[in-house]
This record gives sequence, structure tokens and C-alpha cells, in this order.
Amino acid sequence: MCDHWMPLVKLPLSIEQFRQLPRNAAYKYEYLDKHAYLSPRPRHYHALLELRPLTLPDDVRIEPINTIEPMSLAPLFAAAFGTIQPFGCLDDKTRLLAAREALARVLASGDGPFIEQASFVATEDKETIGAILITLLPDGDPCAYESYEWKAKPPPDCIARRLGRPHLTWVFVSPHGTGHGVGSALLAAAVNELRAMGFTQLLTTFMLGNESSMLWHWRNGFRLVSHPGSYRLMKERWKKHLEPPQNMGID
Repeated sequence: MCDHWMPLVKLPLSIEQFRQLPRNAAYKYEYLDKHAYLSPRPRHYHALLELRPLTLPDDVRIEPINTIEPMSLAPLFAAAFGTIQPFGCLDDKTRLLAAREALARVLASGDGPFIEQASFVATEDKETIGAILITLLPDGDPCAYESYEWKAKPPPDCIARRLGRPHLTWVFVSPHGTGHGVGSALLAAAVNELRAMGFTQLLTTFMLGNESSMLWHWRNGFRLVSHPGSYRLMKERWKKHLEPPQNMGID
């Protein structure tokens, strides 16, 4: 999805202007024939939260997502990600289209079975100001690629049987509600419900270059896990693969 909504950017600039361009880790910067080329290269962090009881604040109203029409969240989604990649480079009309596509994908279980029971919205004066959407990914090593996509269609009762690990697919708050604990309140509601359902961990993914998201996850207790493609992990796997089996009489 990131590749789809992050176009190549071509700018006529002098080399001096090119060197002054602000850098974003989601893009590769190149200069050729008096033009700057910004190529999308979205990379992601993964983080894990061990679930423990959380206290819901009294000043944020949280409601189940089934109290609204989820697709009505598209304008809020678009506004929340108005300056954040992969949506920040889009015009308003295209950003709204991308928001609708992202929401439709979640609701259709395209990002893993949608855990409606653990998904919530935050409201203020009868207006929705935030939402959290939780899906289910395969259980397994969070440092392995296969833990982020179902190889086969999961069974219909996979959520009830806890056949996977919950994933925080989207959490977003309106620009005027940011910084007031709305996102953390939504997380608390989701965590408490997931615990009641019998889950013990919550996985999340966020894009490299989105420092505000990284800090939010850190403040809320998530710990980073190694990227599946990291050189250190691959080196460890190669080492294990080359080690001789134990108890084979090899000195």
C-alpha cells in the first residue's frame, strides 16, 4: 500500500538547493541533470506490547467501533495523516481516496481478520475524533516475515480460538485531538478487550521516518523487535544452519 500511494517526485533544482532539501527516511534522494529525484523506499519498524491491564482516562469517551459506520472514518483518517507518509504527499482528494481504500481493506480482513470487538472510536461532543483498528496476524516469531501475512486463508473461528497474534493496524486521531491522550485511551480500551478475549501480546508496525509514531509506541510500552531482513538476524540464522547437529559424535 505504501508503494501505491507514494509517487516518485521530480523537482527542477540547483545542486545547492538539492543539498538544502529536508530529508525523510521514507525516500531516497538523487540528483541528475539539474533535477532532484525523490524515490519512495518505505521501510518499517515492528514493535511488541506485552498486554497488562490499563486504566481508561475519565476525560476521553471511548465507544465500540460498531456504534458507527466504519467507512465514515475516512475524512478523519485523511486529516490525521495529512502530513505523515505515505499519505502526506497526496492532494486532499487523493488522500481521501487512499483513506477509504485503507479502511475498506481492514474491514474486508485484507490485513488479517478484523477484530471488531477490540476496535474502538473516541468521541467528543458526539463527534468522532479518533479510532483504533485491530487485526489478527499469524502467531510465530515476530522477527520472521511469515508472521506478518497469512499464507492460507485463516479459519472463520480463528479469533475465537486465538489462532494468531493481534496487530495494531491503524490508530489515528484528529489534528486538534493530538497530544491529549486520545490515542493512548484508544490503546487502553483495545488492550483491555484483547486481554478479556485471552490474548497476551499486541504487535504493531510503523514507518521509518515517522518519529511521532515511534515516540508514541515507546511511551506506551512497546518494545522494538528486530527487522526480519536485518543482517544480524540473517547471520544468526546462517550460523544455526551451518552448525553440526548435536550428539553426533563430532568434536
